[in-house]
Amino acid sequence: MWYEATIADVTAEQANHLPPGVAHPIGELAAHILHTEDGMINMVILGKQMVWERDGWGAKLGVPLMMDQDTAGARAFKCHPQQLQEYAQAVFAGTAAFLDSLTPEDLDTNKVDMTAEGVGVISLGNFLTQMLLGNNYAHTGEISALKGMLGRKGYPF
Repeated sequence: MWYEATIADVTAEQANHLPPGVAHPIGELAAHILHTEDGMINMVILGKQMVWERDGWGAKLGVPLMMDQDTAGARAFKCHPQQLQEYAQAVFAGTAAFLDSLTPEDLDTNKVDMTAEGVGVISLGNFLTQMLLGNNYAHTGEISALKGMLGRKGYPF
């Protein structure tokens, strides 16, 4: 998976390095990717509580939810991506179970209302590719670029 492979060699120092400008640290981007996937699958699609809340990950890890954090909060966030590994596994397992439950028809006929976010009503297939995968790819790209700025290889390939 892109996320896991991109953050696998990130050190705590690199994860919490505050980049210039308004860019978010690698650790915050890692948390944001996971929190957003958890929220998109569980809250938005399934109408359930996030794994983060249901299983008490915030208390276990001692870090805030980074789904909709402002720039100041995001830049202040401190966390090593490896701290998030068990939570990541829980999120990815939930996503895999959900995807395994779908039929090809579900991707076209099921709708997701994203009107509040200015997107409108879209098919589940579009939501999964544009919103869910798009978020993961965009932010792993940011992580990769930040790793490059720190003299490290960005993507693992």
